[in-house]
Amino acid sequence: MTTVNEKIANLKTAIVKSPPICSGTYQISPDDSVLAYGMQEDGSAHCEATPEQLDILFEACQKATFGRNQEDVLDETYRKAGQMGAKDFTIRFNLEKSRILKGVYTHLLEGFGETGKRIDAELYKLNVYGKGSFFKAHKDTPRGENMFGSLVIVFPSTHVGGALLLRHDGKEEEFNSAHILSSFDTPTVAYVAFYGGILRFGLVYKYPVNEKTSLSKLKSSLKGADALLVRASEQLGLQTALKAVYSDNDGEIMLDTILLGSIGHEQVEGSIIDMLHQDFDGEILEHDRDDRDTEIADVTWVTQMSKLIDLEATYLAYGNEPSIGYIYGDLALMVYVPEADDSDD
Repeated sequence: MTTVNEKIANLKTAIVKSPPICSGTYQISPDDSVLAYGMQEDGSAHCEATPEQLDILFEACQKATFGRNQEDVLDETYRKAGQMGAKDFTIRFNLEKSRILKGVYTHLLEGFGETGKRIDAELYKLNVYGKGSFFKAHKDTPRGENMFGSLVIVFPSTHVGGALLLRHDGKEEEFNSAHILSSFDTPTVAYVAFYGGILRFGLVYKYPVNEKTSLSKLKSSLKGADALLVRASEQLGLQTALKAVYSDNDGEIMLDTILLGSIGHEQVEGSIIDMLHQDFDGEILEHDRDDRDTEIADVTWVTQMSKLIDLEATYLAYGNEPSIGYIYGDLALMVYVPEADDSDD
């Protein structure tokens, strides 16, 4: 079992020595690179595709959009490329059977938490960049509440240009797939993964709190390993914040305010999570409803909450008859890791 101090040391080492970016290559069989799309006989491409076949593929694509304020936007002065949704193509390459995800986990996440965890990848889109294509600097839009990063896989086809520039903490790294793949005589994919977001740490010690406790002042009074985590993170230039995290069957939310006892005097219609989001400006971490329009905060657990600080609040629940609802919480320290900006040149 890794101690808290070791986790903090891992955090510092991982962030200083390894920015939230990793890349590599993986050899595949010629059959793994076969891409099928559309309904016609010419709807396929592979590692030995001719320029004509690649042109047909590009023409079969829709114009690529990008995320802005939780909406998909089409603007070819900002991004010019082709794209296909996951339901519009198939490829034989099996990511789960490759070693790519294990490599991504090792480089990006293993220093932050317990070993033995796993990450999953969800096929999102096929992006096709032809002559004159580009994508200006941007931050990837999260596409799900459990998404913590992006994985880009470049399949073997002879090309020039198209380097991906990744910027983080004032530094820039280039992922030049054309150069990388040109050195291989056998079919090989190149990949790059990157992430950003919030790392969440449970506190090690118990602290006396009430509804008037200022979380910002309490953060400056943390002790032992909790204080060491704050100090190590801020020495790395990372912002930190102490939050009250509440959860119930509807989801989970973090607040800047401690809630104890009765919350208000009016009945809560619907989800208490939605009410806390609206009335207390809370950031939703999880929600069981699929029809919400609210953004889900991108948070990754590092150490679980200790449950040493018992935060219990009650409210009037809506129903056929008035009833008392309960929501429980604890305190957690959030460490904010800047996202990597990326652009295609």
